[in-house]
Amino acid sequence: MTERWPAEPESIARAASRLRQGAVIAFPTDTLYAVAARAADREAVLRLYGAKRRPTAQPLVLLVRGEKDFGEFAQLSDEARRLIRRFWPGPLTIVLPSRSEAGGTVAGRAPNHPVALAILDALGEPVASSSANRAGASPPVDAESVMSGLGEDLDVVLDGGPCRLGQPSTILDLSGAEPKILRAGALAEADLRLR
Repeated sequence: MTERWPAEPESIARAASRLRQGAVIAFPTDTLYAVAARAADREAVLRLYGAKRRPTAQPLVLLVRGEKDFGEFAQLSDEARRLIRRFWPGPLTIVLPSRSEAGGTVAGRAPNHPVALAILDALGEPVASSSANRAGASPPVDAESVMSGLGEDLDVVLDGGPCRLGQPSTILDLSGAEPKILRAGALAEADLRLR
């Protein structure tokens, strides 16, 4: 049975501890409620995919504290650094070439929400995340929607009230020769001032 806790400092510390033990949790961000697991915990990440009923071929987003954290996983270009410094924390997800030996790409974002950032600070490492809904369902903007949609498959839901923006982040792919918006979202393309 999923536990629902108020997003207070004590609960945030407990949620970070549960993440270290392999939990899959949900919490508010500036855009939508996120479902998350420790990025380094493969079993927990697979549970996250199962909760969403999402194919594992569809990549998740790393929620990070900032540029330094993301740089451990991604090859940061000058353009990426410029955008990160301007829009993070905020509703911009950036896709870059991965530092992994396997190659490929990695997507990352620093959420502009005190609860999300407090969890990342308490955990001390990134989480793999997605919106806290089943694949194809409407993304949730409050804890009640998370409970009704994913509640049976989560360990903890942190209730931090409704999300401020209520729409997904803009996803910008900087892994190729030209920047490409993969998903329009809370940040307008005009604001990005892409080259």
